Amino acid sequence: MNQRPQADRPNGDSASTTTYTFDGATPGAQSWSFVLGDIDADQATISATVAGGGAATAEQLGYQGSYNSCSAAPTAGGWSCTPDPDGTTGKDQPTWDAATRTLTGNAAASDTAGASAWFTPTASLTSLTITYQQRSGFPVYQTWFANRTAAISGTATLDGTPIPGATVTVTAPRGTVYTTTTDADGNYVFPQLPVIANYRVEITPPAGADGDATVTGVSLAVAGTPGGVDKTADFAFTSPDDTTSVIGTVTDDDGNPVSNVPVVITDPDTGDTLVDTTTNSDGVYTGSDLPAGTELDVSVADEPPVSITTGDADAAPVEPEPIVAPPAVIATITGVVSLDGTPVPAGVVVELLDESGAVVGSDTTDADGRYTFATSAGTYTARTVVPAAGATGDTANTGIAAVAGTSVTSDLPFTSAAAPEVITTDQPGTVVDTNGDPVAGVDVVATPTDPEAGPPVTVATDSDGAFDLVDLQPTTEYTITVDVDGATPVTVVTPEDGAATPLAFVVEAAVTPVPSPSPSAPTPSNSPTAVPTVPAAGGSGNAPAAGSGDVGDGGPLAYTGADLKPGLIAAGVLVLLGAALLTYRAVRNRRRSHLQD
Repeated sequence: MNQRPQADRPNGDSASTTTYTFDGATPGAQSWSFVLGDIDADQATISATVAGGGAATAEQLGYQGSYNSCSAAPTAGGWSCTPDPDGTTGKDQPTWDAATRTLTGNAAASDTAGASAWFTPTASLTSLTITYQQRSGFPVYQTWFANRTAAISGTATLDGTPIPGATVTVTAPRGTVYTTTTDADGNYVFPQLPVIANYRVEITPPAGADGDATVTGVSLAVAGTPGGVDKTADFAFTSPDDTTSVIGTVTDDDGNPVSNVPVVITDPDTGDTLVDTTTNSDGVYTGSDLPAGTELDVSVADEPPVSITTGDADAAPVEPEPIVAPPAVIATITGVVSLDGTPVPAGVVVELLDESGAVVGSDTTDADGRYTFATSAGTYTARTVVPAAGATGDTANTGIAAVAGTSVTSDLPFTSAAAPEVITTDQPGTVVDTNGDPVAGVDVVATPTDPEAGPPVTVATDSDGAFDLVDLQPTTEYTITVDVDGATPVTVVTPEDGAATPLAFVVEAAVTPVPSPSPSAPTPSNSPTAVPTVPAAGGSGNAPAAGSGDVGDGGPLAYTGADLKPGLIAAGVLVLLGAALLTYRAVRNRRRSHLQD
């Protein structure tokens, strides 16, 4: 889960605080670790509370080192990452300051990929707090937890011979109980136990045998050994001196072991009861402190006895032929373990518990998901574990009434976990130009900074210039770009859910080109056209001959697109001036004639 500062400002008031409170004190012996990832344009200050109270020191927090989780890091096998701003991949690492207990990203506060650090506390903690602050941009970080486990294993024997089906329990200091049974070779194992001290290991002992049935103080946490160590707890039982022992089996007609049925061994000569026990989960009964080389009677569930002969003193126990219990004394408990109505695969473990809570039988499902217990009459509980992570259903059926000579069905159905709700966010916005007009039909792209956050998301603006980038990952940094020349990208961090604050992009308005003049509609020229001189009466002048003349600045008289109006006006003015001059001369001549008369 990505986590964010309270606000993207580089000060303490804008930092976020996340506290992890553990159900109990964490294991010691450096058996668990936590990792802070993506520490680059940010910083994280770490504090913790140790068991018993008090603040953990920097040394107790157990900083182990900084590294980069990308595949190009010095340690291969990391994620595939995009190059950092400096062009490298998998090189950036945060710096740890023990004095302030602060993990700080690179000096440039650049957004990179894979910068991480890991811590393995040296003391038991009850809480862990991360105070996270931005240094630049829109940073996020992640926290991971990992733990180491260790095993307790051993072998149960009677006079050197393995005891199959014996129930073994391990009890943790806080009271948690783990249960298993020995296999055909008498071996047992608890492979993944928390690395803590003072486990207690117990087994159901053979009747009459010498030897300890309880081992205490088994510690998987060893000083100076990070992660703890595996331990062995064997149970070697022996018959008293000059006696012998027996390991036998009780089955039903089909050869299935019959568990939790009473078995009594007596001396037929004296009638004395030498052993009074019950069969274990594999239908095995054991007896010790028996006379050597003697014929004895074995009775199952008060049925007529079967004769067996013991072996030599201080020798390995005899293993007589299995005793087949009559159906009348056997109560059968059977059922199917299923997931979504389909039987689970073979090998799922189902345990049978009596009214005291003791495990009296253990079976594994067959190819049809079925388990079966042949046992004595009584009230039982059948229990198993969920067959798939997140599946729901009762892991135990209690109050199963088993009646001798009959069979009772007790199914254990489970339902797969519902598909997790996919939480996404969206980024709305608009694109308009500098004239305020909407820009339609352009692509807007949201590209995550972290390539592991998913592919880019693209959408086109509608007729109003609006867009909505949907199905974005929550609390994730994206770069939003508009496919228009000169548009400035925007970096955002999406909210935890819902829609982000709308973005408003403004791009340059398009320039409309001016059309060129059409050849079919030429623009007239303002240049004047030459006009021939008209001589006044009695005066002199020149008139151009046909086909010739002085074009002056006006060019040839043929129409070439020039404007003729100015020239025509000028010619008109000259004609009027010439007419006025002629009129003046005529009047003057008449006056002269009058004076002469």
